[in-house]
Amino acid sequence: MNSKITGHATSQATQAFADRMNAYNPSFEANAYRRLTGADLITSKIGYGTYRVHNEDETQAETLETAIGSGCNLIDTSSNYTDGGSETLIGEVLQKMISTNKIKREEIIVVSKAGYMQGQNLDQAQQRETAGNPWEEVVKYMDGCWHCVHPDFLIDQWTRSTDRLGLETIDVYLLHNPEYFLSDAKNRSAQSSWDTIQDAFYNRVYRAFVQMERFVADGKIRYYGVSSNTFPSHQTDFEHVSLNRVYEAATKAAETVYGDHAVNHFKVIQLPYNLLESEALTEANNKIDGKRMTVLEAAQSLGLGVLVNRPLNAFKDNRMTRLAQYEHRPNADYPQMMSLAEGTLIQIETRLQDTLRDWGIFDSVQNQVNVHLFYDVAQQLGGFMSRVQDRNHWEQILQQHLIPQINAYLRQTGVACLNQHQTEWEGLLGQYVQALNTLFVIITEIFNRVDAERVEPISQALNRHLSDTQAALTLSQRALNFVTSSPGVSVVLNGMKREEYVEDALGIMELANFPQPLALIESIARET
Repeated sequence: MNSKITGHATSQATQAFADRMNAYNPSFEANAYRRLTGADLITSKIGYGTYRVHNEDETQAETLETAIGSGCNLIDTSSNYTDGGSETLIGEVLQKMISTNKIKREEIIVVSKAGYMQGQNLDQAQQRETAGNPWEEVVKYMDGCWHCVHPDFLIDQWTRSTDRLGLETIDVYLLHNPEYFLSDAKNRSAQSSWDTIQDAFYNRVYRAFVQMERFVADGKIRYYGVSSNTFPSHQTDFEHVSLNRVYEAATKAAETVYGDHAVNHFKVIQLPYNLLESEALTEANNKIDGKRMTVLEAAQSLGLGVLVNRPLNAFKDNRMTRLAQYEHRPNADYPQMMSLAEGTLIQIETRLQDTLRDWGIFDSVQNQVNVHLFYDVAQQLGGFMSRVQDRNHWEQILQQHLIPQINAYLRQTGVACLNQHQTEWEGLLGQYVQALNTLFVIITEIFNRVDAERVEPISQALNRHLSDTQAALTLSQRALNFVTSSPGVSVVLNGMKREEYVEDALGIMELANFPQPLALIESIARET
């Protein structure tokens, strides 16, 4: 990326974006855009979440561009999402769309986060330790995942994030799951008292907020806040993050930096909330002016914007439930289809191996790519399919492991066959890819059917409280619109890695709020 994009989201420009999109889309409801409380910005009620988005996937860049062009103007990312690849992709898309006059920088709200030490960040932290210059106050939660919100680390992370994003200013900058400090203390069965550990935690948050206020003063960010998975949890939960105390830390930070506690720029929080994880709406775990409040009520009282993550991935009773239903053939004999597809793939893989040996390139290509799946996918699938937990787990394996490894040895084989066997190779390649796709589609549909059966009771419970028109929506649309209908919620964040996901998610821009969100979750709890 070349020079950084100047500017930041503004009230006037985000309102102009909303006006333009409403004019282009007369079917948008009046609530399609709302004020991001506290930040004085206008945002689409659905935001583009980038947890698994990577700049090496061109289709994901296309979906982000489509989402923005369809009316989404809030993008959420983090320094650790795909090891920085998410931020890089966002920067590339914004640069492209701004340079072609499709959008203005001031119309788009960019949210990023800092705190995790994984991938490159972890490598850097370990190298600093080896060199005798470690980051301070690192929480070594587990192998492969450390955490830190020390001011020096935040400065480093802001620099890296803005370099990847290609932006001079981040609109909203969040501490990313600072409760790792509490989780680590709990796991270590810390001998200190609960109160002592809590005090140490909020002192770290305060010092991080001092740095955030300095970022604001320097024009590096506009607003800041906290993304925490435990904002909604019971107040006696060891890992619970209290919005009361976090806000107190923000006012203290403003007093430190400006001499005035009332001018703090702590304006946004992020938390999980969905049809099954409803504590944000039901758990009165904060006290404001002597009144018990839920975190959503407390956020409203304090004038904070609320971003909701994981609206479709519900973790309940040690199990993840995907609140969506995907295409499958209800009456299909999937065991037989799977057996036939595996048999076809095995035949083609055997033919490929024999042919490449005849050509004298099998061993050389196999050594170059060094993958255990080398033209043996059918056999490998048989070995681990029984351990795949659900559709989401299968998608992770497919996208993060199988497809990248398959592409690696297809590329190497193609190079090896370029001069003498190109025509024959292309014929074999076509058969192989078709057999792979057939098998992968069948496996995906099997998990689709299993998940559909699991969430059907949830769908039915919802529909008893919705109109016929609302009940005809996809389950994911009903789940997303439930979140945005809840008092206190500003934006629901959703991953939209495929064009069909963009179309589905942006469909809620045409929906009015569902009445009585609390009645919906009570019905689900009672009837499922």
